[in-house]
Amino acid sequence: MRGISVADIVGMAVCQTTPLAGLAPEPRATGWWGRLIHWAAESRSHRVICLVAGIWLLNAFDLALTLLSHEQGLLHEENPFARYLLGLGPVTVLLYKVGLVLIGSYPLLKFRTARVAELGAMVILMVYATLAVHWSTCYEFYAVALPGRVDLVNADLSVPGSSQ
Repeated sequence: MRGISVADIVGMAVCQTTPLAGLAPEPRATGWWGRLIHWAAESRSHRVICLVAGIWLLNAFDLALTLLSHEQGLLHEENPFARYLLGLGPVTVLLYKVGLVLIGSYPLLKFRTARVAELGAMVILMVYATLAVHWSTCYEFYAVALPGRVDLVNADLSVPGSSQ
């Protein structure tokens, strides 16, 4: 008869502490969309990366509509620094916005495994989403109040002096 070894005791402890030990593994999602959903749900760091990507996307939307509104004469910028940058041209505003989002994204990505980074990224994304809804409402108002002045389709957002 054989005695119980330390390895047997450790093995029993591991089996008892892991829930559902020995059952079939969870089914994996198939297809690229399913793998993407599984990747995003698997860990906090992946979710923070997706949230920061959404922040960048909505920031680009905000930048495009800011430049478009300024070009069409619909925007009066209240921020004196941003008003000064708009006077210098669209490239200056682009560099300013990209720089700010880069600086703001760095701590979120550096500490992406922390719960506070995920919460912060969610709050920032919701603020940008609210801003996107605000832009949509403004352009609906502009289209009604100023017929013929608002043209989202044929707007020229090219940088003066650049070749296309």
